[in-house]
Amino acid sequence: MTGNPESEAGIRRKTGVAVGLAFLLTLAFFWPTLRSFPGTWGRYGMSQGWLVAGLVAWLLWRDRENFSRGTVGAPLAMLPLAALSLLWFVTTVAHIQLFHQLTFVLLIGVWGFVVFGREAEKTLFVGAIISLFALPLWEVLVPILRPLTTLASGSLVRLLGIPVEIEGDLIHITAGSFEIANGCAGLNYLLAGLVIGAAYAVILVRGWPAQIAVVVWGAVISIVGNWVRVVMVVGIGHVTEMRSGLIENHGGLGWVVFSLGLIPFFVLSPRIERWISGKAEGWKKEHRSGETDAEGEEEMGREEPGGQKKRAIAASGLAALGPILYLVFGALPAADAGEMNLVDLPRGEQWRVEETAADRTFSWRPAYKGAGQEETESFTDGRTRVFGHRFVYREQRQGAKLVGYPNRIAPGSEILTEQLLGPLDSAARRWVQQAMVMTSEGPILSWYWYRVGGVDTFSPIYAKLLEVPAFLARRRTSEFIALSTACEPDGCGDAFRTMASFMGVKLQGLPGDGKEKGPPL
Repeated sequence: MTGNPESEAGIRRKTGVAVGLAFLLTLAFFWPTLRSFPGTWGRYGMSQGWLVAGLVAWLLWRDRENFSRGTVGAPLAMLPLAALSLLWFVTTVAHIQLFHQLTFVLLIGVWGFVVFGREAEKTLFVGAIISLFALPLWEVLVPILRPLTTLASGSLVRLLGIPVEIEGDLIHITAGSFEIANGCAGLNYLLAGLVIGAAYAVILVRGWPAQIAVVVWGAVISIVGNWVRVVMVVGIGHVTEMRSGLIENHGGLGWVVFSLGLIPFFVLSPRIERWISGKAEGWKKEHRSGETDAEGEEEMGREEPGGQKKRAIAASGLAALGPILYLVFGALPAADAGEMNLVDLPRGEQWRVEETAADRTFSWRPAYKGAGQEETESFTDGRTRVFGHRFVYREQRQGAKLVGYPNRIAPGSEILTEQLLGPLDSAARRWVQQAMVMTSEGPILSWYWYRVGGVDTFSPIYAKLLEVPAFLARRRTSEFIALSTACEPDGCGDAFRTMASFMGVKLQGLPGDGKEKGPPL
């Protein structure tokens, strides 16, 4: 179909403006997630996030001509678009920041696919992959990178003639020992190398095989550079007999090594591109006979530019589903949150609240931070005592939420044992987590659980999920409740019986005798 070129150009300009406004409006819907990115990058030391954002924006601008060709979009992708919007609502309400950031990235990619279709699929796919480098989901690589760094660095130190012994994550030399901690695994260097490799690939390299090869080359340079950094620190420790300040403060040294590693990266990347591109071209010549001319099919798939505007409006409407639910329910007045003060806890008849806890036998408290309210209480039956702690989160946010790092009953190094106990009621619905914790005053026994929107649970995962119905019902208060009592020097058997007496229950077995039942499914 042909027409007046000037008229068609005017229509395309108007369509482009409408689609652009729809896209910006869609971004505005997800302002809570957009606002969370700078804080995430600062908290995790992911300064490459800003480079990723700029690179993705440049990539979309570079390929804007592909988006304006007026090809048929992918309206069937509207179903996953709506699903992602609702998933964003769930993960945002549950304060799972990584998941709602990841959902946002996927949703924007699907939005573009709905509107622009196959013409934009490569750009959208590449942009989504690059965006993942700005998300804090790469910590899963630390358990792999850490032992790899220890083994490789220790072996390189041995090649230098320095007597070395490798033991787990420790590198022992005559002058002292070096621990390859999580921060020494090289994850930040790897991510920086991946981002620089991706930037080089999308700007200067053509053909996806060569682009992948260049990104992998950037990753290799980063990992090897981290090994060199560790070897240099160990070598400095050997030469100075552990007296150099670089042994403790070697962050700057690492980035100097990383920067020097970019020299071979930029020198060899063009050669890698030529070699890979030559291989790929040879493969295409061998298989060219089987190719068909799809120009006619592509032409049949073209439509009037106004179709993009309609799809953009429809896609933005579906994308707004989750944010609208979030705003509407968030604006409703709060309902009774079903809070339970410590003095209201069900307990044995002989147990009463102490008027004063001045002679408390230990100062331990659960390792919870950011609570809007903290409550402590002391109970006694005349012979023994139980102490209660309650942490209340009414408006959760990053760094001040019920379930999240680093909140837990105690640091892992202080927890001696941990297990599930119950049921503690006739309906077999109340279960608690039990932890034996070593404190400065001696071991203590603690029973603890979560309460979200008036519903009790022993599971932090279920507590997260409960935040969704609690948000919809406007009962948004989340609580952590912990009861504790001191153990005897020879064990916590008496402490266990004290806790059971306080809760007014008779469990079927003592901890560790194998008689406890699992929770109901």
